[in-house]
Amino acid sequence: MPKIVDHDARREEIIEAVWRLVARRGFAALNMRDLAAEAGFTNGALARYFPTKAAILRAALERANAATEQRAARTIAGANGVNAFRKFCIEIMPLDDERLNEARVVIGFWNYAVADEELIDIYDQAISRWRDQMLSYLHTATEAGEINPSCDLDAFLDLVMATLMGLQINAIFAARLTTPTRQLRILDGLIAGLQTGTS
Repeated sequence: MPKIVDHDARREEIIEAVWRLVARRGFAALNMRDLAAEAGFTNGALARYFPTKAAILRAALERANAATEQRAARTIAGANGVNAFRKFCIEIMPLDDERLNEARVVIGFWNYAVADEELIDIYDQAISRWRDQMLSYLHTATEAGEINPSCDLDAFLDLVMATLMGLQINAIFAARLTTPTRQLRILDGLIAGLQTGTS
């Protein structure tokens, strides 16, 4: 009787191997031969799951996005307003090894996908989801009187998203100046600009 192969499990094993290699060497050094060896596959077997490097990057990026969203869902559970907004931002920020590895995948994606409309669209969809979620928390905070109702929330989110992406870069390339303490201080400074005079 032929062996039953769990294709989803195999794909997950390969993505885990991608993350290990990216964490050690960066995405630019990733090649199909080394990935197959890391995952315990032959080159031919690997191609059945991910025929191209772009397909691997797409899966790695989607996993990074999903990991962020899953962590946020667990962390935020029951929270709302400014508290929920802050928790969501924290799950994007590269504050530990797990989130630093996610940042490495994302940065590799930016470099590789700059001319690939399909990959750009995957990134854009994730950013749009995150922005919508953040905006819902801020609207709740406004209704609860936690933040100044005159704040331009759209402009504020532009600043927040740019800051979060910048922190991902700086935590890797300027780690000494982008410690977790400094990152949280930046976030709390941004949030403080929204607060009412009662906080």
